[in-house]
Amino acid sequence: MNKIGLIGGIGPESTIKYYQLIIEKYRELTPNGHYPEIHILSIDMTMMLKYISENDRIGFLNFMKERIAILESAGVNKVYICSNTPHVFYDALQASVDIEIVSIVNETMNHIASLGLKKCGLLGTKFTMSKGFYAQNGKQIGVEIIVPNEEEQNVIHDIYMNELVFNVNKSSSKDTILRLITRMIKEGNIEGIILGGTELSLVLNQKDFEKINVIDTCLIHVNAIVNELV
Repeated sequence: MNKIGLIGGIGPESTIKYYQLIIEKYRELTPNGHYPEIHILSIDMTMMLKYISENDRIGFLNFMKERIAILESAGVNKVYICSNTPHVFYDALQASVDIEIVSIVNETMNHIASLGLKKCGLLGTKFTMSKGFYAQNGKQIGVEIIVPNEEEQNVIHDIYMNELVFNVNKSSSKDTILRLITRMIKEGNIEGIILGGTELSLVLNQKDFEKINVIDTCLIHVNAIVNELV
């Protein structure tokens, strides 16, 4: 059996969802009564975000390399970071370790390409929306990534970090996000909305929309994990 390593805790609620979905989908595909072997390393989200907010690439790389080494010592085959935000330094991190880190961004863009979408909105933390790594990946496959304006980014980031990370789901906050997405549909002509924060799928899903595709990065990443396990 393949052994995979998850770097979680960024944030805890979506890590719980990762674990639950992996078990559920694995058992659907392997009806032999077995469970997958998963190594989960829950890290300090506050410290990780500090490095990113200060644009401290070296500090971030050293922090993450130490934690990836723990998973390597456990004999995992591949590593999955259960969050979009750390992928701001993904290329540098992958280049600094020997084990493969399966990118949630790459898996998401491959999924978007399979749907034939050409223009997608992106929600997530301020770091994910503003750093441009989704746009760079999209450009390589002919997909335009649209982000909210700066004021809207601040609103989304506040809801994300002060509510969703703690599994606080306010209907008023969801309404705010839906209004923002509606504006992006009308003014940006987006065909899909990328839930580029794994906690966003705790409050938004395809049932909330009729005309656009919801791109759930958490679910896409989970599917890649399960495919590796089976």
